[in-house]
Amino acid sequence: MLQLIAIVILFLATTLLYCSNRHQRLFNKPIAKGWRQLAFILCIIAIGLACYAFSHAAAVFFIILILMLALMIMPFISLLKRKGAK
Repeated sequence: MLQLIAIVILFLATTLLYCSNRHQRLFNKPIAKGWRQLAFILCIIAIGLACYAFSHAAAVFFIILILMLALMIMPFISLLKRKGAK
């Protein structure tokens, strides 16, 4: 259960990080930069949860894997959203 919570928190954090970037394509304008601080706090919380749920080496691998996956998926979601709007 903790693994699922950590995954959801990491996806939420990467979504906030992506949407606060000026080069994002999900919205017409990026969200406020203050949300970026919340994204970093959520990443720290997810790291703590992962360290509690796994051994430290597995937690590091888990965090890196989920962050890479989420950061690769976010631009593709914006492409799918744009194609669906046409």
